[in-house]
Amino acid sequence: MAEVAPVVTGPMSVTQVTRYLKFLLEHDEFMAALSIRGEVSEFNRASSGHVYFTIKDTGSQIRCVMYRREALTQMAEVASIRKGVTTVVHGVLTVYEARGEYQVTVDRVVTEGEGAFHRRFEDLKARLEKEGLFNTERKRPIPPFPKKVALVTSVGGQAYHDVLHRLRSQCPFVTVISAGVSVQGPRAADEMVMALDIVNRLTDAEVILLVRGGGSPEDLLAFNDERLARAIFASRVPVITGVGHETDYTIVDFVADLRAATPSLAAAASVPDLGATVKAVRGYRHDATYAMSERLRRERRHFVEVNRALLRSSPKQRLHERHQRLDELTESAGRAVHGLVREKRNRLKALRSHLSVLDPLAILARGYAVLTDVENGGIVSTRAGARPGARLRAQVSDGEFTARVDESE
Repeated sequence: MAEVAPVVTGPMSVTQVTRYLKFLLEHDEFMAALSIRGEVSEFNRASSGHVYFTIKDTGSQIRCVMYRREALTQMAEVASIRKGVTTVVHGVLTVYEARGEYQVTVDRVVTEGEGAFHRRFEDLKARLEKEGLFNTERKRPIPPFPKKVALVTSVGGQAYHDVLHRLRSQCPFVTVISAGVSVQGPRAADEMVMALDIVNRLTDAEVILLVRGGGSPEDLLAFNDERLARAIFASRVPVITGVGHETDYTIVDFVADLRAATPSLAAAASVPDLGATVKAVRGYRHDATYAMSERLRRERRHFVEVNRALLRSSPKQRLHERHQRLDELTESAGRAVHGLVREKRNRLKALRSHLSVLDPLAILARGYAVLTDVENGGIVSTRAGARPGARLRAQVSDGEFTARVDESE
């Protein structure tokens, strides 16, 4: 059953208008099977497998989407799609409701080669490079501490506010000279050339920031203008560019004295970061203090070592050391002699004690006596030796006396 156009009474909502336009486009026989030729200016392959790109000519551009199923059936052709390539797409014109934009839902694509925009860009780039406009040795140095910075961009745009915020946070004392220009459209290149001329002739700016935010390649066309490139080359004041996003390159980026990926990074490159500078100075001071302390410590240790060496090599010191050694040896010898005498004395005492036990007088003192026969002088040690009538000499502890044996039992 064929769809019927919605009937609406009264004011329409945004969604209703968008859906109505979508209905008209999708049910227009001419729009149902289109073939469109254009130069690819943007290309993106999503993780989902869908392919999004934009094609353009000298007057307009249109968005295209090729869904994963169609992209998988034409992998070789999809792989050849890139920026600057002329492409013929076949598909249906429809409306993407979420953004209210019309786009081509592509079912087939054929690439034909490099497009006119890309060829013009490459031709101009090659010619200017041959003339020496891109030479590194001719680029002017960026002053490390500029007092005045000229900002050439669209006043009030996002890039303008990003640059001012970065300059004020990084170096609040710098003076900003704003030169408002168009950064897109037919008059943009002329206005930027005029702004560069005015900054060079009428101001004392020390660096120029030429910036704009991101956009499609068509939005950045003014920055591929040959007159603007030559104005940058002729500028007395160094020029820093910050055009589009990190992946965007224009002719002015090659001519500029410094190219930054974004407007904010261009601002950061134009002035010193005072906070980082103060932090660095503090770090240098700490490092210098530490280095000086270490040097003093090493010198002090070296002085002590040298002083000790001098003392060791001094004759007076050596004499003191010899005296000290002699005293130590004398004391040691004295201790050894005293120890030896003490040892011998103890030994003698032990021998005396042992001898006293064996001393006959000591035995006699305990009541014993030594008897000898007066006639033959023999010791009487048995009863048989004490015959009756024999004269015996008895030795006792305090002397001796004689006795006669009356009888022997």
